[in-house]
Amino acid sequence: MTGPRGRGGLLLRLGFLVLLGGGLLLWSELRRPRDLALDLDLTSALPGEIVEVDVTVLRDGRPLLRLDQKYGAAGAPATLHLAVRARPGPVEVDVMLIDARGNARRARASTDLRAGASAVVRVRGA
Repeated sequence: MTGPRGRGGLLLRLGFLVLLGGGLLLWSELRRPRDLALDLDLTSALPGEIVEVDVTVLRDGRPLLRLDQKYGAAGAPATLHLAVRARPGPVEVDVMLIDARGNARRARASTDLRAGASAVVRVRGA
């Protein structure tokens, strides 16, 4: 027959296992990759000026997203809306813009990806 001391130890062990399981569940949810929004602001360029955009999103030197898009004579839109499948946190964004004359300009920026909010990277001198 189990006395009060045996039952207390069993309840303590069960409580510890429930707490450990809940902590592991919370930790795995925080580390789970999700679709995070990244907006590339090209409003400093004139309409029709940018005809090609090459975007690479990196974390710790590893690529998370690569976009190479040609827009033709109409030009790139003022803002590119990108979805990056990754964990929230800091990333580097490498952007190469090619204008109608064939001149290429490169820009690098660092930003933080967050769930529920769109990270905005403004490309200066586009």
